[in-house]
Amino acid sequence: IFEDVVPAIRKWREAGMKVYIYSSGSIEAQKLLFGYSTEGDILELFDGHFDTKIGPKVESESYRRIAASIGCATNNILFLTDVPREANAAEEADTHVAVVIRPGNAGLTDDEKSYYSLISSFTELFLPSST
Repeated sequence: IFEDVVPAIRKWREAGMKVYIYSSGSIEAQKLLFGYSTEGDILELFDGHFDTKIGPKVESESYRRIAASIGCATNNILFLTDVPREANAAEEADTHVAVVIRPGNAGLTDDEKSYYSLISSFTELFLPSST
């Protein structure tokens, strides 16, 4: 887990935001990863977990199913990914998207770099104003 992740998620939760994980790995694997992370057990930071049982991450209907499952409009969701095909599917479902650039991730084309909102740290994401 990158060092910016846990502090950012804590701030989001303090602001009343919900955080979910949607991974190609099984929910059980997610719980093991986040239960025994380099930051310790951080499972309490997440409101829920989704895996490909909800649908493939490259199909827009999967994001609509997640939104329905959590009782949230798709346009009130921000999906973070490092995979442009997933970003495209989420956008097709009217979900906001940021593509995360991290060491070891596959490179993006120039078109992808200019099209998507890119971040390299969770600290780059802004919280909604409290006013």
